[in-house]
Amino acid sequence: MADAEMQDGALPSVLVFENDPRQAIAYRDLFVDGGYAGQTALPSQDVQRVCQALRPAAALVDMAIWEADTAYIFGVLNGAVGFDRPVILALASLPHQVRRAKRFGADGVWVRGVDDAAALPQLVGDLLQQRQEGKLKPKMPSTPL
Repeated sequence: MADAEMQDGALPSVLVFENDPRQAIAYRDLFVDGGYAGQTALPSQDVQRVCQALRPAAALVDMAIWEADTAYIFGVLNGAVGFDRPVILALASLPHQVRRAKRFGADGVWVRGVDDAAALPQLVGDLLQQRQEGKLKPKMPSTPL
């Protein structure tokens, strides 16, 4: 995890967009245990304000949230006004959610029920390292948000 530490020594933060409170807390705690600062949020909150205050290195977005809300979240994250665009990892369980995540510009997709959740912090760390090395360019949405 030391490789992913921010230049000022602070832990990189992960912003979790999950509408099930228990799942949101579980994901947040998983990242905290993995050496990240974690925070949960909902699309009903002011996503722009939360992102400007937290300046997340990564965002975890549940694609089971209503499509208009996920489009709003991705629009704010991809626009990155007042903060650096975070690495975006989408959580999906159905094929149409995977396709939507890719269309919206997700940098990676984690498929629930197939992939092991314990590996999420390492996956985010790998994506952050690839971004730092210039190997992972921010994806551009292929659909209007």
